[in-house]
Amino acid sequence: MFVPNSHQQLSLYDSFKDLPKYLQEYLLNSWADTFQEIIFPAIDEERFAVLYSDKGSRPNTPVNIIISALVIKELFDLTDERLVANIHLSMEYQYALRLTSDKRPPVSKNTFSNFRERVTNYYKETGIDLIQQEVESLAELIRDNLEIEGDRARIDSFMVSSSARELSRIELVYTVNANFIKMLSKSFEDLIPEGLEVYLKESHRNEVIYRTKNDECKSKLKKLLEDAKTLYDAAVTAGGSITETEEFELLKRMLGEQTDYDDDDFDDLDPDNIEAKDGTELESDILQNPSDPEATFRQKYEGNIGYTANVLEVFDDDNSVITDYDLKPNIYSDQKFSADILEKLNNDPALNTGIDNQLKIFMDGAYYTYELAKKALTLGIQFMPDELTGKKPAADKMTYYQNFNLDSDYENVLSCANDVEPDYQEKNPDKNSFYAIFDKEKCAACKLKSECRIKSNKKHNSVSFTEQRYETGKLRETMGEKEYIKECNQRAGVEGIPSVFRRKYDVDDMPVRGEVCQKIWFGFKVAAANFKKLLKGLELATS
Repeated sequence: MFVPNSHQQLSLYDSFKDLPKYLQEYLLNSWADTFQEIIFPAIDEERFAVLYSDKGSRPNTPVNIIISALVIKELFDLTDERLVANIHLSMEYQYALRLTSDKRPPVSKNTFSNFRERVTNYYKETGIDLIQQEVESLAELIRDNLEIEGDRARIDSFMVSSSARELSRIELVYTVNANFIKMLSKSFEDLIPEGLEVYLKESHRNEVIYRTKNDECKSKLKKLLEDAKTLYDAAVTAGGSITETEEFELLKRMLGEQTDYDDDDFDDLDPDNIEAKDGTELESDILQNPSDPEATFRQKYEGNIGYTANVLEVFDDDNSVITDYDLKPNIYSDQKFSADILEKLNNDPALNTGIDNQLKIFMDGAYYTYELAKKALTLGIQFMPDELTGKKPAADKMTYYQNFNLDSDYENVLSCANDVEPDYQEKNPDKNSFYAIFDKEKCAACKLKSECRIKSNKKHNSVSFTEQRYETGKLRETMGEKEYIKECNQRAGVEGIPSVFRRKYDVDDMPVRGEVCQKIWFGFKVAAANFKKLLKGLELATS
């Protein structure tokens, strides 16, 4: 049963008051005082009431204590066991959690794992990440305390490795088969096809995987896929609870990804004639390891199996705070993250932007598209890429922006760069493109003709271009200006975030698997990083 934490103030008999004055002063000047003063009371316990029964039962451990403790855990890189020990034995931890008035802290070794399981299951059932909501709410509080105006932000993404080991194709197929057979051996042993019980022998894995010569790989992979199809057939025949297991779903998925067959072809597929798909045809989102089914493969600088974290950091000249984050399979593109953030900001009632109060987001070129930038402007947000992806314009030609002049409403082509008006022009509103015709004789005498993008026709010269190409040319010219370059240099601060999360918060070694679990753990790391920024900012303010 959910019960909010009713006592958060020091009592008359609080153990803090029994400390010598110099120790009281130590606590009052420590991280613990800032935490209990700003973070702890701001945690919205009611947000998490949905995780608990509304019937009369044993009350929950206070949510603000759990959330705060899990942030502190990441702050000092602790295990759950060490966290519990510190809460019971350290006055500093008890002070940060406002527990110095309690005879015994209300946490045990299962408190945190049980809570994470609750928020994980709720996320999977509803798609709502309560931890992200809380962490981003605390980020706004930190932003207010540091008085960061919020008119500048920078965005970056980085790979987060899965803790699941990278498997070869033979290892992958073998492991999926073996897991399915082990599942059958526990309750459905009679369903194991004849000859495949050998997977249960401890020595079998080494014989199949590690004692394979190079010239045997293709035939061995074929044999393992044949075993997989035999297991699939046995499961389909048995039906019922077998085909509802996770092991069967992974077997079915693996067969579809590793061969040229899909679900509709499986039933007619002869196990003795199955063929493995060519390795070059395998997609990056195929199953990489059955222990982390959602992890994907991506080649960026080097191969990575796992996820991509994305962070949006609001900053000023002195301070910064991560106000938005996400974690997706690593094939999720930066452009999709960019679109997600716009959608989120569009639905944020607290967003105070407009023509006179624009939010500038500094970004890598991979986040930028013209359509997204155009949508952003309608929200009072200006995208500031430090480079653009795609093919660069020819060095010996003007861009369409340099070459032609449009009116302020982008409705008409007024003239070319040599101030010659077109004989005819029109705009296609459906394609958002322009078409203009120019006199051939005037073009022939033009001093800019070698740089012009005009196309020579039999009766006249013509040009056609889209608004996007025109605006891209304009942006490229702006990006070459000193003031723009100086502004975009502010993005450099966010590029240190991946290193911080790897070195200080062990983001590549999270002891959980799966997108939801990894994102929840990552959220607490973001909260810890933001609290560090708060401490640093308050220290700067008083120095």
